[in-house]
Amino acid sequence: MSLFIQKYGGTSVGTLERIRSVAEHIAATYRQGHRLVIVVSAMGQQTDELLDMALALSPEPPQREVDMLLSVGERISMSLLAIALNDMKVPTVSFTGSQSGILTDDTHGNAKIQRILGDRIRKALDANKLVIVAGFQGMSEAGKEITTLGRGGSDLTAIALAHTLKADRCQIYKDVDGVCSADPRLVPAAKVMPTMSWDSLSHLTWYGSGVVHNRGVHLAKKFQIPLEIRSSFNLETPGTLVGESRTVEKAVVHAITHRKDLSWIRLLGCEAGTISPVLTYLYTLGEHPLFVQQQETDQGFTMDLVLGSKFKDKLAAFLQKEAPAAKIIERGHGLACITLVGDGFWQQPELLARMVQSLGRKPLLFDCKNAFANLLIPQENLEASLRALHHDLIEAVVL
Repeated sequence: MSLFIQKYGGTSVGTLERIRSVAEHIAATYRQGHRLVIVVSAMGQQTDELLDMALALSPEPPQREVDMLLSVGERISMSLLAIALNDMKVPTVSFTGSQSGILTDDTHGNAKIQRILGDRIRKALDANKLVIVAGFQGMSEAGKEITTLGRGGSDLTAIALAHTLKADRCQIYKDVDGVCSADPRLVPAAKVMPTMSWDSLSHLTWYGSGVVHNRGVHLAKKFQIPLEIRSSFNLETPGTLVGESRTVEKAVVHAITHRKDLSWIRLLGCEAGTISPVLTYLYTLGEHPLFVQQQETDQGFTMDLVLGSKFKDKLAAFLQKEAPAAKIIERGHGLACITLVGDGFWQQPELLARMVQSLGRKPLLFDCKNAFANLLIPQENLEASLRALHHDLIEAVVL
């Protein structure tokens, strides 16, 4: 029998009605003869609500206790879904991340999976049971502490389980019909992409798209795991199939993503090794800069960073302790970054010129690689720029 891993996001299980609807779909798949492992997120906005409770009690709650608190959300949704499925006469058992043997490092809030034992999952599957696993969480292998995998970590749980259990399919069910060519809330002409490569999806998720967890996409690419990104609300839609690239020596823009509320800062008076602790510290906060450049000058090393504005003050406090000689200069705030994802950009230089031409203005920064290009602009120009770039480089191009 085929083994399917299915992941359902927070809005997919946001109410009891949604849980019943999802349970009916899962039950139908199970009755077709498939073995199933279901990964669930917390219901609706429950993770944010729990975090707000913690912040109401302390401006800086201990991250260990935050992980203990936030892990409750997925336990609630997995239990309710298991109750619904058992009521439909589908033999179902639910496991937390630790019960599933998802072992991580010791980092609270953004832990990395080290390995997955999965013994209890395999035993349940052998007994013809449907298994539900709480996403987003695991247990540190050394300290035996509850850990969480970072925002969107349920995607990572599902993809890691697909690798460990050698699943035939990994289906990520969301509240969207698939991966779109741009954010449809800002670009009405955006369309669902029927197929795309792991590389393209990895770039999209790294530079702003929240459709799938970036580390999960990286894992899928590493182990060649095909993904289906589908809607739990429109079950008949085929969604997006993610796998190998089919582009052959052709410069093309596949999709556009963006981030906003960014700042461009410069660090002066840095030592040569400052970049490593800075990036490590930002990673622990769940942030990765969109642009990093370090260079040596007569006054020492300088480092340029484009990062979320809300992290600027935290980075300043960190540098005051760890690199007191470093000085922060703000080069721009209220910025947005548009990222065009595709292939062969360097093979067709005129495409790069069209990017700037469609933008209608010179970007503050233009960082281009062969498979993606970043354009840093004032945030007030974001929506108009997205629509112009999408029209000129995707809609008007016959692929």
